[in-house]
Amino acid sequence: MTAPGDPGSGLDALRLAYGEVLGAERRLRGRDQQRHGDLTWAQVVSLVTLADREQMTAGELARAAGLNPASVTGMLDQLERDGIVERRRSEADRRSVLVSLTARGREVLDDRRRRWRSLWEERLGHVPDDELRSAARVLRDLAAMLDGL
Repeated sequence: MTAPGDPGSGLDALRLAYGEVLGAERRLRGRDQQRHGDLTWAQVVSLVTLADREQMTAGELARAAGLNPASVTGMLDQLERDGIVERRRSEADRRSVLVSLTARGREVLDDRRRRWRSLWEERLGHVPDDELRSAARVLRDLAAMLDGL
């Protein structure tokens, strides 16, 4: 067993791999500007967040999805134009505008989820379940560590 800081330690290997994952996600987000006709990463994250709730305000969506509130309004304009989300005034507070998925939006999201599941199965389907569960535990520990900083 190697000690942390040793070139071959498991913690260092994990730290480096995690850095690679974060870099890959940054590159994925960066490619969003070049996508035409397909959903961006931020849009998919927003739709997943909306699917978990019946409706929410743009500010709530931005916070829950970890997005910049200023960019969410423009993104919602486009999604509404494409018939994926709808916005309407709250019955309880007419000052609030609520966002929800349309039936088409649910179809678009379901299609995206099928595509992602297929990609995950293609790339990771060979990994035994116990290893995937261990990896999931480690990722949750990393998320908790980052949330605690």
